[in-house]
Amino acid sequence: MAIWHYPKSAAPRAIDDRGERRLRRCVRANRRATVEQLTAQMNQGATKSVSSTTNAEQPYIRIIFPQNDGIYQQDNARCHTARSVCAWFEEHQDEFTVLPWPENSSDLNPIENLLDHLDRVVRAMDPQPHNLAQLATALESAWLNIPVNTFRNLIDSLPARLAAVRSAKGGYSGF
Repeated sequence: MAIWHYPKSAAPRAIDDRGERRLRRCVRANRRATVEQLTAQMNQGATKSVSSTTNAEQPYIRIIFPQNDGIYQQDNARCHTARSVCAWFEEHQDEFTVLPWPENSSDLNPIENLLDHLDRVVRAMDPQPHNLAQLATALESAWLNIPVNTFRNLIDSLPARLAAVRSAKGGYSGF
């Protein structure tokens, strides 16, 4: 999970780490996944570790970056910082560069804005969802009501986000 700027007294998030990863797969710059795609991702039973997924992708990495000049960026999510994954990155360090992700930099991750929006919409509902089925319905409704141009705007805001984080020397940037 990326770092959030919430006080310790804040309520927990409505979406857990696994749900967040699955949601990320459904977000693209210029379109929103269908409810069926979103549901399939959220209901997916088995997940692969980053190292096994990356092992499967390694031949493609070599084709795309034959000079071993590829760059991998991750957001310090627990699945990316597990010992086995860090060991895999260490073992393959000559094949690509892993960019460091600055701490307290959820500002750089546009998915955080979508997750925050979904969380706020669900928390504002009256009555609140009381079980998983109601929560799923509430999240689906909130998801479907996000304007499609929001995705493009979030992606287009990345240069400004980077500049703001640089100006704040890695601290809170206001995004």
